[in-house]
Amino acid sequence: MVDATAAGLRLAGTWGLDFPARPGGRSFVEMGGELLAGPPGQDGRSAPGAPPPRPLDYLVVAHEAYDATPAGLVAGYLADACPGDPRAFSLADQGIGAPFSGLRILDRIHRGGGLDDAALFVLDPAAGAVLTLGGTGDWALRTVAEERAGAAADCLPPLTGAPAPPPAPAPDRAPGPRTAYLLGEGLRDLAGALEGTGATVRHAAPGQGCAGVWRALPAALRGAAEEGAGRLVIADRDRGLGRLHLAAFVPLR
Repeated sequence: MVDATAAGLRLAGTWGLDFPARPGGRSFVEMGGELLAGPPGQDGRSAPGAPPPRPLDYLVVAHEAYDATPAGLVAGYLADACPGDPRAFSLADQGIGAPFSGLRILDRIHRGGGLDDAALFVLDPAAGAVLTLGGTGDWALRTVAEERAGAAADCLPPLTGAPAPPPAPAPDRAPGPRTAYLLGEGLRDLAGALEGTGATVRHAAPGQGCAGVWRALPAALRGAAEEGAGRLVIADRDRGLGRLHLAAFVPLR
């Protein structure tokens, strides 16, 4: 049983969509509307029930690329479209780390008692994802960190060199909980080293920018739960800035 008091925001729901390229591209407002509408069904119509089901306290829009066709303030548009009267803002100019920063901010507000329910929208011209967060859900956020933060060393081996083999457990002590990984496009070179330790590694689809790992998150959560993993680490690296960003979730069971 995981101590829920030690964990942060819970994942109440998460979903994503691909945005096929089209002439002129999509504005962020259009992307946000498509994400709220949900994936199209067999008849081509969007499936109902995708928007956050509970009133939101906060709403964060995170993106790496600039809006190709600015058509309004996406944070304001989504605040009006989502239930409740959430405080809304956008995060940019942080590369693939923007969604991680948004998650960290929401988690700190939650731990301080100022947030019950929130949503994080991650937008990229090729794909997008939504995370609904708050007091419900089967997975809870344990930490958000960068490579230089002390918490990162506990979740991933160094970026240079192969990780040391895990120590053998004492005869009277069972091995610790398994860790599953979801790696972004910037960390594909690390997969072999992690798999060498016996960890399960999944990958985000290429070409989806900062939305890649969050777009792949629902499948990774299902897989980690089926495997009985004790932790799911989502990580990506900004090759331009050389920063490793990660978020670690633990199951509540």
